[in-house]
Amino acid sequence: MNKKISLLTLILEGEPVRFGRIPVSQLFDLLSGLKKVFYRTGQVLLGKGDSTRKGPKSKQLKQILELDLIEVTHGSPSTLLRFEKHTEPTLLPEIDDLPRILETALIDIQEIQKPGDVLPTGFDRGVLLAWRDVGKLFLKNITSMTFELNHRPSPLRVQYTPKGFQVVQQRIQSPQTLLTTIEGRLLMADFKEEGMRLRVHPSVGDPIVCDFDEDQKEEVLENLLRRVRIVGEAIKDPLTDKIGRVRIHDIEPLEDLTEAIEEIPTIATAQAYDFWTSKTLEELAQTQGVKPIDDITALYGTWPGDVDDGFEEFVQELRQGNLTR
Repeated sequence: MNKKISLLTLILEGEPVRFGRIPVSQLFDLLSGLKKVFYRTGQVLLGKGDSTRKGPKSKQLKQILELDLIEVTHGSPSTLLRFEKHTEPTLLPEIDDLPRILETALIDIQEIQKPGDVLPTGFDRGVLLAWRDVGKLFLKNITSMTFELNHRPSPLRVQYTPKGFQVVQQRIQSPQTLLTTIEGRLLMADFKEEGMRLRVHPSVGDPIVCDFDEDQKEEVLENLLRRVRIVGEAIKDPLTDKIGRVRIHDIEPLEDLTEAIEEIPTIATAQAYDFWTSKTLEELAQTQGVKPIDDITALYGTWPGDVDDGFEEFVQELRQGNLTR
């Protein structure tokens, strides 16, 4: 294995990442997930409160956590990703919280993979959800992730495994006050500043409107058209107990964008035909199951009724009464 030293090294093992190769889609998902892990850990560690809180992201924290991917190489037989701190000056160059945040994130994922109910320092539900996103690579035949942080004379070495990923999922699925989970296709989003919202279409039931904030715009755009799992605070109708609206905490894609694009045109085509295309009388009759009448007597006894049913006399009496008055 290549022993070159860098601030952070990630060793991936599994069939898709043998001998220094990694699919671009998996690399993108991995880097996006790690970025979210480190940012949310930094929020908790630096006293910024709940890492899923709404509001704009801290530019200072983003600069502190800026990493450069400097090398993708091979191990034996694995793929190594090496990271170094970004070289451009930050807003506050004298403050370097990057090693502390990285160390906390790695120690926490090591602890969170053990059974238990208490979350370690620097961990909250938002960080848990971010590690869940990173662990989704285990569903694509990645067998292990080993992190090596070289910020001290003795490196910190931590493994994230499929078994640990299952523990993370179990903790996420544990009961949470006021939180609900919905799954469906994200087909519409409104990015107006006075009320950003999106609409999720479950496979069964009516579409659900969800509210999101400025710092979630990027995630919404990335998942537009995809099937997603949304975790958030549900607002229910007190009379029907149905979910009327959801305030989003987390968005998890359930399929690749290429899979979504393959499925959407079929749905769109069917809806476009029904809405925009005028059908002929024959097509309408076939749709409604209307068939020609073989026996004209089937219409007997229907409106306007029998000739001597007294209807005409009744109308005449009403007219004469009105004239008299």
